[in-house]
Amino acid sequence: MYDVLLHRAASIIGNREDAKDIVQDLYVRIRTSPRLHSVETNRRGYLYGMVTNMSKQFLRSQARHRVLEQSLASGDGGREMSPFSYLDDLLSPLTPLQREVVRLHDIEGYSCLEVALRLVRTPVSVKKQLALAHRKLKENHNKSQL
Repeated sequence: MYDVLLHRAASIIGNREDAKDIVQDLYVRIRTSPRLHSVETNRRGYLYGMVTNMSKQFLRSQARHRVLEQSLASGDGGREMSPFSYLDDLLSPLTPLQREVVRLHDIEGYSCLEVALRLVRTPVSVKKQLALAHRKLKENHNKSQL
């Protein structure tokens, strides 16, 4: 199935090297997850769907990085900001846990399950912290637009 999955990922992403990484990540997930390892019905369709979803997630992640780069390039009121100080200012209203969850999930692209494992939390807790952080960031963004 490697060639089929690679073709699918490359057709979505448009870059064969990134597609190879996605397919390799898919195989790693299958090997490390008991739930995925035991899929019996329509395994081919399941893998095809997984590689499609992972490719779309990759594109969303790339789009977030482009938006951040454009924000950094446009500056802040004419004063130069380093990427780290810009992120610090942006994430300052969040709690330390929320900052870490946002960093791992939104910036580095880890899934909620992977973030939960890294932070020794439940996936539900990570999703809740992520939702709270996004709400807080959106509120602050809306206030700054006024």
